[in-house]
Amino acid sequence: MPHMIITYAREIEDKTDIKVLVKSVWDTAEKSGLFTPSAIKSRALPVDAFVTGGTDKPFVHIDARMFAGRTVEQKQTLIAALRETVSAAVGSGVSVSVEAIDMDKACYTKN
Repeated sequence: MPHMIITYAREIEDKTDIKVLVKSVWDTAEKSGLFTPSAIKSRALPVDAFVTGGTDKPFVHIDARMFAGRTVEQKQTLIAALRETVSAAVGSGVSVSVEAIDMDKACYTKN
């Protein structure tokens, strides 16, 4: 844990190396000091059809899913760093958003 789930408008693939973006998001989560590096997962999911604020402006959104227990300040620092990382990678003209989502450890399982 955590899961950094990046959803993005597929058209940004023309200007952004998605594998580099995924690694940059992973690096940012690791540098936060909030997580054990071996537990961090980062992945990207392209979206073909979307409307952003009533337009077709491309976007990147990160769901930073983590077990509950971090302070609001820790989560705000993390999402600000993730937004900065992604904004630098995709450049202007792309809507970037990040949400920290607390997960209930009792309701999560994995192999």
